[in-house]
Amino acid sequence: MPYEPQNLIPLVAADNFSMWLYRTTDTRAVVLAPGYFATATNRLRPGHIVVVQAGDATSILPVREGGGVGNGLVVDASSPALRLTAAGLLDFDAALTATAVARCLTLGPVPAGLNVGEAFAIGATVTGPVATVRFTLLDAAGNVAAGPNDVAVAGGAATTTFTAPAAANGYRLRAADAAEPLVTQTSPSFVVLSAFALLLETGAGLLLENGARLAL
Repeated sequence: MPYEPQNLIPLVAADNFSMWLYRTTDTRAVVLAPGYFATATNRLRPGHIVVVQAGDATSILPVREGGGVGNGLVVDASSPALRLTAAGLLDFDAALTATAVARCLTLGPVPAGLNVGEAFAIGATVTGPVATVRFTLLDAAGNVAAGPNDVAVAGGAATTTFTAPAAANGYRLRAADAAEPLVTQTSPSFVVLSAFALLLETGAGLLLENGARLAL
């Protein structure tokens, strides 16, 4: 039989090297005859390898000029079914360039002795590209009691004012970078007290805060 193009199957291709599988009922001698692969020169190039599963043997043949093949190596004269496993390894490299940018925030001290309704200021200093500081007043359960107040940084610092809420323990102040919430600091807990008031004297008596007379 002549050469049958549909029976020539590529197995491995890498750069200028290819390995092919060719199955035929022709004998090995017929396949080795000059000109057998003459019409396959557009596929078979010098240096390629052809695994030929012929009718009487399985051989590995080198390809030469003009589609000619060398005698090669007989693998098995009984020509059993051939199974080849091919594996490849692909190298992959990636380069990532990064620049570390320091972002730091330091919360100022909380005023002591706060009374209900008293206004107080709290500040924070920053390092790095922190443009806005977000101040929040939290209660003992971590809920927002006042704020948040977003304050633009000027000269490496930001300051805001809160009004002391209802008398209670466990209040905290939190300052955070508005653009990067992971840059944050929370103050120790503090207490807000009820405001003290003096009794008023009127004539021979004293008045309570609500104006009622205190009997002695």
